[in-house]
Amino acid sequence: MNDLKKKTEEQAAELILANKTNATELIAANNEVISQNEHISELIVSNEENALALIVTTNEELKLQNEETEKRAVELIKSKKLLDETGRLAEIGGWEIDIKKNELNWSDEMYRIHEVKSDYHPTVDSSINFYTPEAVPVISEAIKQAIEHGKSFDIDLQLITAKENKIWIRVIGKAYRVNGEITKIGGVFQNNNQRKLAEQELVLANQELVFQNEEKEKRAAELIIANKELVFQNEEKEKWTNELLIANKGFHQSEENFRRSISESPLGIRIISVDGKTIYVNKSFLDIYEFSTMEEFISVPAINRYTPESYAQHLSRKIIREKGYDSFDYELSIVRKNGELRHVKVWRKEIMWNGERHYQIINLDITEQKRAEEALNKSRQELRKFAMHLENIREEEKLALAREIHDDLGQILVALKIDIGLFKQKISKENENINFSEIRSKFDHLSSMVNDTIKTTRRIMNGLRPEMIDLLGFIEAVKSYVHEFEERHHIPCTFKSTITELNIDPKLSVALFRILQEALTNVAQHAKAKAVKIQLSKHNNKLIMEIIDNGIGFDENHKVRQDSYGMIGMKERVILLNGELNISGKPGIGTNVKVEIPYVDLVVE
Repeated sequence: MNDLKKKTEEQAAELILANKTNATELIAANNEVISQNEHISELIVSNEENALALIVTTNEELKLQNEETEKRAVELIKSKKLLDETGRLAEIGGWEIDIKKNELNWSDEMYRIHEVKSDYHPTVDSSINFYTPEAVPVISEAIKQAIEHGKSFDIDLQLITAKENKIWIRVIGKAYRVNGEITKIGGVFQNNNQRKLAEQELVLANQELVFQNEEKEKRAAELIIANKELVFQNEEKEKWTNELLIANKGFHQSEENFRRSISESPLGIRIISVDGKTIYVNKSFLDIYEFSTMEEFISVPAINRYTPESYAQHLSRKIIREKGYDSFDYELSIVRKNGELRHVKVWRKEIMWNGERHYQIINLDITEQKRAEEALNKSRQELRKFAMHLENIREEEKLALAREIHDDLGQILVALKIDIGLFKQKISKENENINFSEIRSKFDHLSSMVNDTIKTTRRIMNGLRPEMIDLLGFIEAVKSYVHEFEERHHIPCTFKSTITELNIDPKLSVALFRILQEALTNVAQHAKAKAVKIQLSKHNNKLIMEIIDNGIGFDENHKVRQDSYGMIGMKERVILLNGELNISGKPGIGTNVKVEIPYVDLVVE
């Protein structure tokens, strides 16, 4: 088809050029006749007799020439009509630019494509103005390259006709040389709008087909999951599944067997027409709703069969279907005849029933599954409460241990330091005439060791239970720990808080402090950061703490390893506080650890 189209375009271009050549020859012939007549007039003046004979002879020759010219003109008109008809059918027009005269000539079809009248006089500039703003530089450059370098072109562009219709066109151009010099460029001009629209519709159709295939794969995967769940229901359902598989294999042999399998299916099956009328329900379907007959089911309005929330969703799905879309699987909460609330999984599929298009609605009672999920969620909540309880016990044990270290070991070390100082002063006063520099040096060394031991003891106590939290509150404890972190790891840290006084439960303060410790530990061990910012703020009844570093960052697609217990611990602590943890970062830029917890009713039970 494309070869035939290309051949037609080439023939059209050749016909246009042939017509123009024939027209030029006719004009030349007429000019020759005029010249001969002038010559005859001169001969008449000089010699009437010779002129008379010459006139007779010349008239006979002119008569023959005129007959030949008229014959050629008729053929030319026929060729032009054939060319115009071919161009009109194929919506192909011809064009030519005389470079020296800067003139543009169009065929008749060009006027029709541009939707202008036949008395319109096109120019190069005015014809370019028909193109869309995006297409103007493209066609201008193509014409320029053809004129300057003789390059041919074949491009698809959009133009706006005189009646403001935007259409796609195909422009083919070629340069023509005379004695090696480019004198003209010309070619054909085809309306490609229908083809372009068809291509666009094909692309949309392909996209829709891909979407439908994806939806079918998704529904297939969900049906596989549903089938796996059915295996665990009971032995009767497994038996029915096997029977259904056998029935499906013999479907084309016996429609009656197929309908029997539907009626005896443990799944609730309902057949409805396109306009929503119930045509058939099986016994399992009636059992789910606790009705005896299909008529009894139909007599109860949907608003009474569903919970208010499910009924609202039911109305929403109807509106969506009216717009041409459909929901193929969803869940319902229904109210049985005895008032009992049940949960149902629903699959909706278009089928042929008695030779007409209907919908098959499959219902599966998932109430027990829902109850199992609720029990599992409840168990998880209980486990988290137990984990919180264990965390509180650990903190209490750490607090007790820190107090013992402070009360016993700390006091002993302080007393030892005081005794060493007093003993040093006593020796210095009683033995002024003796050189005890070595003894003093030993005392200084012992005193330094005691100081280091006291600092280590305080660090261990702060690690077990930051006493600053109990003494001065969370904000001051954070400032102290940040200062200590900066001195120990030589990483500049800044702490900013928009909250002047933070009155929260001590257990919550300890949990937030542990999250801060873990985040800064990760910075020291992994981030290779040059600076760290800690920000504390309040927004929309939420307490927000952010730890931001400018280290190596990480790829968010692989941000947490399965064995990253530090991250897991932070996440669990935040969950116990009913909060949210968001860890984001980019390679080479840094990491941001953001914690958000409710700022109202912050007491942890």
